[in-house]
Amino acid sequence: MELIHKLKEVGSSVIPISIIVTILHFFVSPLGSGQLASFYIGASLVIVGLALFLLGTEVGLLPIGEKIGSTVTAKKNLPLLLGTGLVVGFVITFAEPDISVLASQVASVNSSINETVLIALIGIGLGFFVSIAFLRVIFKLSLKWMFVIFYVMLFVLAIFSDPALVPVAFDSGGATTGPMATPFIMALGIGVARVQKKQEEADNFGFLAFASMGPILAVLLLGISNPNSESGSAQGMNLLYESGNFIPLFFEMAQDVFFSLLPLLFIFALYQVFLVKMPARQVGRMIVGIIYAFVGLVLFFAGAHGGFMPVGFAIGEALGMLSSEVLILVGIIFGAVAVIAEPAVWVLVEQVEDISRGHIRKTIMLIALALGVGVSVGLSMIRIVTGISIWYFLVPTYALALLLLKNTPILFSAMAFDSGGVASGPMSSTFILSFAIGASVGQGGNPATDAFGVVAFVAMSPLVTIQLLGLLYQRKQAKIEKKGAKK
Repeated sequence: MELIHKLKEVGSSVIPISIIVTILHFFVSPLGSGQLASFYIGASLVIVGLALFLLGTEVGLLPIGEKIGSTVTAKKNLPLLLGTGLVVGFVITFAEPDISVLASQVASVNSSINETVLIALIGIGLGFFVSIAFLRVIFKLSLKWMFVIFYVMLFVLAIFSDPALVPVAFDSGGATTGPMATPFIMALGIGVARVQKKQEEADNFGFLAFASMGPILAVLLLGISNPNSESGSAQGMNLLYESGNFIPLFFEMAQDVFFSLLPLLFIFALYQVFLVKMPARQVGRMIVGIIYAFVGLVLFFAGAHGGFMPVGFAIGEALGMLSSEVLILVGIIFGAVAVIAEPAVWVLVEQVEDISRGHIRKTIMLIALALGVGVSVGLSMIRIVTGISIWYFLVPTYALALLLLKNTPILFSAMAFDSGGVASGPMSSTFILSFAIGASVGQGGNPATDAFGVVAFVAMSPLVTIQLLGLLYQRKQAKIEKKGAKK
């Protein structure tokens, strides 16, 4: 039953994209021979694979994540806690499907970037900032001031980094908190928060926000140390966006996924033997969950590489050559549909409705997020068409988000910065990013500098949207209290 529920969840995010692709194929930009069939096969594999992966994560990985977080914190050994955040954050990056997809696309358009090195650097950044998130909870540090200090630092570093890697850096921040990292980091964080003597509601949030900062920092530092990146070859892009060939992909992906999960399994084994010591029944569930996750990841990657990404690229390229106006309009539609259909977004809006005691309804929030993300992807397409620097979009949006911190309730601020990673899920890293790269090629631009940034655009929209909703909630609460005082 749980698998059927997961299939419905994932299907609701993939099927709307599939319907739009079908409409575009028959009425706007016909796909090449066999591409639509490959897309349907790929979409089916993505649905089944992601459902199995999410089920495996829930059954086998989250319980041990929460157990590790609470057990290590209870030991009151600060070096052990920080080391856990660093090591687990690093190894989980290799198992994160969104990062793997992003890294392969970066390497295809930027020949100076090694895919494995990029993932490793992102993992180091993620692990480092997960440790910082733990420190914040333990020492009760101000979440808002930490956001301001770290984001100002990131933008200062971005000034000195390779301009081609600045969009990649902010994309990696959004992609890192994908279906593997998000629940596991949250489980670790909740485990840390639960053993605090004085626990505040906001202590359960903010972990994903910090996790997103680490990869941005790592890639920006890479851009500072390697300032002269090079464009990739057309052959590299053709290989990445080649439809079909599912059978060879299964074997290739199985090998890649095995070696990606191996470090994580090794870490789990160490903690189980020396610290956590879960009963045999729980260990058995964990093993079953890992098997589900392995099979799911293989199917997901085969579907993404064999059908999903190639068609996203092909449609983007065709629309880029056809009409800039149509390209921007389709980008807005894809962005709005993708975020509404993202399962994690539905969890987020339910959380906000509960916390606001029904004052901010799910429908209003979904409309706000759809408009925000739709416009964000549309702006990304405008950037591809015009060649406008990403700075003109990132700086005002993040400046507004940081200014809103002053008056927004702390809980909504924490959720807003967490939700950036939630909004930029698998659809953003696979289909929408491929669509943007194709659009850049169709426009005759440079994908290495123009296309990347679309995941960042998706991720930064909720930073403002949810904080504005928090201010609205605060205003409504003040009115209710004022009326109560008069009575």
